[in-house]
Amino acid sequence: MSTDWKIFEGDDRNWDELLKQIRQMCVYQSANWARHKSSAGWVPIRVVKSTATSHIAIQCLVRRGPFGVAMAWAPGGFGGDLALLTKDFSSSLKQLLRTRFLYFRFGMMIDSAQEQTPLLIGAGLKKSEKSIGARQSMLLNTHTDEETMLSSASSNWKRNHKRSLRSITAPYVWNNALPNQIEDAYRLMDEYKKVNGVTLQMSALDIRSVQECFGSDLVLIRMDNEAGNVLSVRGALIQQTIAWDFIAVTTPEGRKTYSSHRTLLALAQECARRGCTTLELGGIDPEKNKGGFDFKNGTGARITTYLGEWEVAHPSWIRPIISRIISAKAR
Repeated sequence: MSTDWKIFEGDDRNWDELLKQIRQMCVYQSANWARHKSSAGWVPIRVVKSTATSHIAIQCLVRRGPFGVAMAWAPGGFGGDLALLTKDFSSSLKQLLRTRFLYFRFGMMIDSAQEQTPLLIGAGLKKSEKSIGARQSMLLNTHTDEETMLSSASSNWKRNHKRSLRSITAPYVWNNALPNQIEDAYRLMDEYKKVNGVTLQMSALDIRSVQECFGSDLVLIRMDNEAGNVLSVRGALIQQTIAWDFIAVTTPEGRKTYSSHRTLLALAQECARRGCTTLELGGIDPEKNKGGFDFKNGTGARITTYLGEWEVAHPSWIRPIISRIISAKAR
């Protein structure tokens, strides 16, 4: 088999099969995610490198700019044998994209304890000074039994969950969800929380795209008040045995009834029923969003620190220029 980087020639199903083979479980490397981002103008490009015994692969989302510049972003990063990652990657990707200038950034969403950093440095990759996404997250073990799920929760989290049981309504799997209702709930939450001026909202257009691209791999749990109005919605995207927390919205009324505790627990249980062993709870920031961190931490989930974001460019002199532009927009 060739040891050169090549464009992956299979279809979406073949790509997902390769991800299983190389144990790449990040949803942002899936074919479903590529289809979703395509609706926003990104062009997915998949490249692979193989030997007789191993593979390395990555799905890049590409945008082209003026003057022959191509910018590629790969959330989830490389999957497979990182020993195959060598200094020729940026020049090879530039050639495959047939572009004059290439800037490439990727986020390695594997635990930093795996000590893969030397392989990335050895391949000529640079650690990004400013991250687009959070470097830390939390992983919650899932189980179909509620008592088992609560056994690892803090006493305060259990107490708030018990308070949520005062409501006569119960969370349920929300099939055929209406995107506009989720969007409206996000707007109410935005107005209430105002986390350092950062909007938490997701548009109905984005939600509809995810529904269409993920189908049954999108799990939504909803809880209503007695009048049938939304109190809380929690959703996850399933990729192999990991469910990735994707939608988390609780209205001001829902906060008063602690409904988010019940929807999260119900989501974890439903994902377990669908074969998932872990619920990835998303990025955490104990300083800027202490409330969100405390809520996730109270579940008993464990903190994981990812290898984070890396970048490379060809020619190399454009890297700091584009990196600074991206960093400024990420603030």
